[in-house]
Amino acid sequence: MTDHTAKPAETGTFPRIWFSRIAQTTEVHVRLDFVSPNRDVQARLACLSLYQRWEAWSNDCAPTRLFFKEKGGKIPASCKDAFTIFDGLIVISRKFRDVLAGFELGRTRLIELPVYQSDGETPADIAPHYILNVTETKPCFVPEESENVRRYIVPGETEPRPGAPWKSVYSRDRPAVRASAAEGVDLWGEPVLRQRLFFSDRLKQAIDAAGITRKGLDLTAAKVVA
Repeated sequence: MTDHTAKPAETGTFPRIWFSRIAQTTEVHVRLDFVSPNRDVQARLACLSLYQRWEAWSNDCAPTRLFFKEKGGKIPASCKDAFTIFDGLIVISRKFRDVLAGFELGRTRLIELPVYQSDGETPADIAPHYILNVTETKPCFVPEESENVRRYIVPGETEPRPGAPWKSVYSRDRPAVRASAAEGVDLWGEPVLRQRLFFSDRLKQAIDAAGITRKGLDLTAAKVVA
């Protein structure tokens, strides 16, 4: 079995850590929706809030199937391994799931879902996919060393509230993280930074080696500090 435990950095160097903007980009959105046990609109919004805060779903939240929003819908080949769907949920392919299965994910869940045509009842000729419910976090973000980030401001207000989370400026940000974040789980979110997923270097190398479609993930090197 491959040893994926963190290795000490060489003297004077830091381990590489990568991040993805997939939770924010609109370039890899596929018109798929989901069915969940609880159909109530407010309950669905509450589940979405949990997802965005990197918190685990209860059984009432977890979807049971995916379906296309339009007749003849397809998953583009350019983002076949990782994309977002309705409400911004991240969906991955079986191929990507198999890569992740070889790494330490902690409490993060990969929820297998069948895919249906737009009528919601006819199975699509597509293998099951997986919603990525990331629930592992590491308090590793260093805003003062980061580029193009700011505190979230509630719409209609002019200043961030005390303790407001941080938000990246779309596609131009470069978050800084502590080198210690390379230890532990290989995929995580940051408690105070929205819409960014972090990957260990060993996981990024495995993704590249497996030929996972890069569009959507667009893994970019984070700034790593002591």
